[in-house]
Amino acid sequence: ANTVYDAAVLLREFFENSKVDESYLDRLYKIEERGDKILAEVMDQINNSFITPFDREDILMLARELNSIVDHITGTMEKVIIYKAGQPKDAIVLKLVKVLEAAAQEIKEAISKLPDIRDKNTEIVEACENIRFFEHEGDYLYRSGIALLFENTEDVIDIIKWKEIYEHLETTLDYSENVSNLIKGVAIK
Repeated sequence: ANTVYDAAVLLREFFENSKVDESYLDRLYKIEERGDKILAEVMDQINNSFITPFDREDILMLARELNSIVDHITGTMEKVIIYKAGQPKDAIVLKLVKVLEAAAQEIKEAISKLPDIRDKNTEIVEACENIRFFEHEGDYLYRSGIALLFENTEDVIDIIKWKEIYEHLETTLDYSENVSNLIKGVAIK
C-alpha cells in the first residue's frame, strides 16, 4: 500500500512539473521494483505459513491488485514519455491524477488498519467507501477529459495519445476499486 501511494505521489509530481522529466520514470521503476519484491515476498510467506491473518486467496489477490496499480501508474508515465505527449493541454488529467493519489492514500489507510480489523472495522469499511467514491469521481473526470480532448484537439495523433493515457489512468482507478472491494470483503468476513 505504501508503494502504491509512493507511485501515485510521484505520478502527480511528474504531471505538475512544467516539462516532461524522464528522471521521474527512473524513480518510478525503483518503486515498481520494490512493489514486485513485496509481491514475491508475500507469495513466499503465504506458501511457507501454516496460519495466515486472513484467507490466503484474499491476501494473494490483494497483493496482486496492489501490484497492478503500481504497474499501471508506471505504464501511464511510460506512455507520456514514449509517445512524447508533452504536458497535458487541460487540467482534467492532473485532477484525475490527484484523485488517484487520494484513492492511494485511502488504500494505505485501510490496509494499515487491517491488523486491528476487529477494532477498526468501521474505519476500514469507510476508507473502502471513500476509494469507491474516488473511482466514481475518476470516471466522471475521464468522460469529461475525453469529451474535452475531442472537442479542443485538432491533431488526431494527440487525440490518440491522450485518449490512451486517460484510459490508462481510468483503469488504474478501477484497480483501486478492486482493492477496495477486496479489503471490504476481508473486513466483512
